[in-house]
Amino acid sequence: MMAASRFRVRPLRGSDLIEIQRSNLRALLRHLYREHGTWTKVAHLLRFRRAVVVGFFDGTEPGNIALARSIARALGLSLDDALAGMAPPRKAPALALVTPPKRKGGGAS
Repeated sequence: MMAASRFRVRPLRGSDLIEIQRSNLRALLRHLYREHGTWTKVAHLLRFRRAVVVGFFDGTEPGNIALARSIARALGLSLDDALAGMAPPRKAPALALVTPPKRKGGGAS
């Protein structure tokens, strides 16, 4: 009879994340999707297959620490901040240079 490996203590398909962490990571994924526009671009940024990213977002995939680390890195957060649901750092808005309106001649000043 063959015993289970003494090196593998977790089930193969298990998840390293608890539900609140998954929820926080899904919110961060939503932010990435809004920023980049497509799941393909998000998956490329995270270096994961699109099916894995969308599956995690939909809740059909449990996710893991590697995916969490990738999401955190893409947003410039530490892993702990991403798991805790910290907001990603805001980018400075692009400055729109507005020319002052031209004054028309005449009128009291």
